[in-house]
Amino acid sequence: MRKVMIVLLATVVASIMAVAFPAMAVDTMKTKTVDGLRVELHVLPAEPFFTAEEVKAKQAKEGMLIMGGAKPVPPDASPRPNHHLVVHVYGAKTGKALTNAKVIMSFRTLDANGKPAGTEVAVPVVIMQAIGKGPQSTHYGNNVVMPAGMYSVMVSADGKKARFHITVSDASSEKMKMH
Repeated sequence: MRKVMIVLLATVVASIMAVAFPAMAVDTMKTKTVDGLRVELHVLPAEPFFTAEEVKAKQAKEGMLIMGGAKPVPPDASPRPNHHLVVHVYGAKTGKALTNAKVIMSFRTLDANGKPAGTEVAVPVVIMQAIGKGPQSTHYGNNVVMPAGMYSVMVSADGKKARFHITVSDASSEKMKMH
């Protein structure tokens, strides 16, 4: 009986902590499979971007290597982006990253009832790799400003569409170690 009470108490404390401190939960990942593609949406703290020349000159070990696409939004841009909103696109059967997918992304705030609120925000899509991780880490997106709240994120990868509903918090200074 004592063990049951301890487990119950630990569960209650963990639940209270999750509600009381939601801003600490920064990283979000959701996956959808659409017509032979596995699309993984990641919401992370804003990341720095580097060209291949900058990686070499600065001996950068962390951040994003620009492979193409739109102009990256730097972490110190104004207004300051607080999230790195990206998708990884894989062959559903092979698990291999698509390194040259045509990706279009946008997001929109949702109200408390989950209904669209505000205007849709287009994400200028950068094709990137995590520095030192190679082609399998290829992903698409950019740094964005997303205040804490609920969002609908629309993704089109090679014409195949996926919609994600997410809740984000304000970003902390911690970075996710894996891409």
